[in-house]
Amino acid sequence: MVYGNLNKSNNQVYKKGLATQEAYEKIKKLISVNEFVPGQKLIYSDIAKKLNTGVTPVIQALNRLEASNLVKYVPNKGYFVAEITETDVRQLYQAREALEVSVIHDVIKNINSKKLGEIRLIFEKRKNVRRPRRELILEDTLFHLSIVECANNNVIYNLLKYVFEQVYLKYRPEYLRDDRIKVCLREHRVLLNSLAKGNIEETIILVREHIRSGMEYIIGSIQLEKPGF
Repeated sequence: MVYGNLNKSNNQVYKKGLATQEAYEKIKKLISVNEFVPGQKLIYSDIAKKLNTGVTPVIQALNRLEASNLVKYVPNKGYFVAEITETDVRQLYQAREALEVSVIHDVIKNINSKKLGEIRLIFEKRKNVRRPRRELILEDTLFHLSIVECANNNVIYNLLKYVFEQVYLKYRPEYLRDDRIKVCLREHRVLLNSLAKGNIEETIILVREHIRSGMEYIIGSIQLEKPGF
């Protein structure tokens, strides 16, 4: 009888854990597709209804998202989708530059025509700039991660996934202008050509310049939205 009760209790805990994990993933997905936007207040009951789940898993999921820095809790006001700050951008892009540059040698050593072709397909798809900004931002992430993947370093790959997530899920896609998209495309094309040539030093320089120009653009776009700027 005691064992039966323990099993029942363990099953309940397991199911609650699954419900929380599912809510966590779904809320995160809604942020990624811009259904929940940076700065938006997150209402427990509305989310629970949307996800067809209970309020408790939603609250627990929001706690986890807060721990992941994707959601912010304001006392007496509730949870909000986190917004990126200038300090966040500088720190994240500093980490991104260090990580991406560190694997260039291995990327060029391991990359082959098949993988280069796959990366080119991502690049070609992104050339259609008349699509939702959030899609373009996520494809930019995919482009860079596909390059880093060639280094066969799972630790750095996963660290970079975290860095990109922290930037792009908290950055308002409406800040991304057409002229910046065109600049990115030009820089991506040059980077691809350098990878194809196997030029390590040139590729490192291009990656540094691309990352730094991206950082300055994001900081500038955040500053423009400040009251009284």
